[in-house]
Amino acid sequence: MIARCDRKVPGGKLLRVEVEVESGSVLSASVRGDFFAHPEERFEAAEAELAGTPADRLGEAALALFSRAPLRIYGASPQDIATLLEETAREAEAH
Repeated sequence: MIARCDRKVPGGKLLRVEVEVESGSVLSASVRGDFFAHPEERFEAAEAELAGTPADRLGEAALALFSRAPLRIYGASPQDIATLLEETAREAEAH
């Protein structure tokens, strides 16, 4: 099941996430919105590393990956991203 969610985070920036879950495992996770990540390749690598994560551990895994140096995120925090991914994964599993 695929679930999508949009949310404005503190500071007014929009986050848009999409999570695909099958049999309790994340197949893919995508994070877009009004923020910047540097280096961009590290952000994309972090998204890709979420595939295969148990859905009930997505928030924890996302927080670790998006907090890892040298990745810097401007306009949203790793916690904002992790929380929204976790909530969206729960929604995907519920359907």
